[in-house]
Amino acid sequence: MDLKNFSEKEQKGLVAVVRITENAFAVSYKRFDAGTGTELAEEVVGGNLQELRERKTNLQTEIDEIDAFIKKVEALTSQNEEKE
Repeated sequence: MDLKNFSEKEQKGLVAVVRITENAFAVSYKRFDAGTGTELAEEVVGGNLQELRERKTNLQTEIDEIDAFIKKVEALTSQNEEKE
């Protein structure tokens, strides 16, 4: 499920979300032919709210690790500049 620019696509009417059950939802994406611009059949993707929460947690953990790595690299850069 591609959630990049979700809010922008939703405002343009290119994506819609429907709640199916307490934990399930469906997302429909409008699609267009790249050559002609003709609208194609919508792509509908099912999702699970719990899985989406787990995905968010995993991504946040990765972001936290990237932040820690950036701080480490910046500290090393500062140390190298001080030695020069």
